[in-house]
Amino acid sequence: MKTTLDPKVIVKPRQRKSVEPSWSIDSLKVRIPLSKVRVIDESIREIVARVSLSSGEVLESKENTKASRDDKGIKTTFSIEQRATKFDTIPYLIILINAKQLKCLYFEGIRISNVSLLHSYLMSLEVVYFSLNELLKSECTDIDFKKDFKAKELDIKKAFDTMQSHATPSKDYDKGSKLFWQKGNKGLQFNKRNSTKFDTAPFLKIYSKTLDLKGKSNIFALNYLSIIHEDLWRIEYTIKNKKHLSRFDIGNTFSDLLSLSQEQMEGMCDKSLKAVLEQRTRDVNEFESEIPARHIVLVNSLIWHLDNGNQWSIIKSNLLGSLKGTNRSKKNTQLDELYKAYIRPIEGYNKHLAIDSILNQIGYTF
Repeated sequence: MKTTLDPKVIVKPRQRKSVEPSWSIDSLKVRIPLSKVRVIDESIREIVARVSLSSGEVLESKENTKASRDDKGIKTTFSIEQRATKFDTIPYLIILINAKQLKCLYFEGIRISNVSLLHSYLMSLEVVYFSLNELLKSECTDIDFKKDFKAKELDIKKAFDTMQSHATPSKDYDKGSKLFWQKGNKGLQFNKRNSTKFDTAPFLKIYSKTLDLKGKSNIFALNYLSIIHEDLWRIEYTIKNKKHLSRFDIGNTFSDLLSLSQEQMEGMCDKSLKAVLEQRTRDVNEFESEIPARHIVLVNSLIWHLDNGNQWSIIKSNLLGSLKGTNRSKKNTQLDELYKAYIRPIEGYNKHLAIDSILNQIGYTF
């Protein structure tokens, strides 16, 4: 079911600088009919001429359709594009919107609670003017959703190794996983950002936001952030266009996107992850000879749950069920002893709790 947002219901945002491990919009491209826009900076549509210095002759002329602003690391691009319809050609204003335009609220991402601040910032650039209502009605493409989380570098590298070993194989040159692990840029990417094969090859990227803010985005961070968080990582995925959104029965207006729940954004990420990753499994048959027959079924059951991204405390809680008192205590001890004796010694499981926690935050739980 499509959702819409009443533009009158705008909550005054609360200034926050801490990182929230929740989904929000990081960037998108919005399209507004030019008839609903007042152009302030006429250079966005002036005629640009190339003139001969010797003769003064106009050698070439064309209409400029773009204006950019760079505000201490916040880049905003405005352009005018013509879109052909069945009967006419309609000019639209195109704006590349991103969460940096929220300044110190950057980590919140773009949400209903701060969209009025986003609109105010765009208007302060004095390139164009349009109402908040027109912004909410704008059509959107190339939407990046993001979630930030904390993880130690060593652990996330092991998580990346797990993901790469389960990446969906492909013979296409523009599909598949790519690990980048340089001093100032670390992460794992699936497919290319401009991929239109969103069912089979969606763009998804996990990278160090700490390194990004210390390097590529350092000018922005120095001007607008009071702290650069250590061990901070970001997962991003792209929803390309109206057709892609329709796969989830979601409309393509800015209002529709701001109305999405955490479950809906998580669900879209899950769809992307399942397109690029196979189900997590681990072959433990080689270790079964070391496990007493009476424990094999239970140990394999524990390993299966661990491989499916479930946390150890949750596994135990579900298995112990309604047991109480001494019975619960004895069975809890038995599970811990089985884990220590037969699961932790297996290569790759000694740090599995930290790694599984990371994979869980990423959403790789299938």
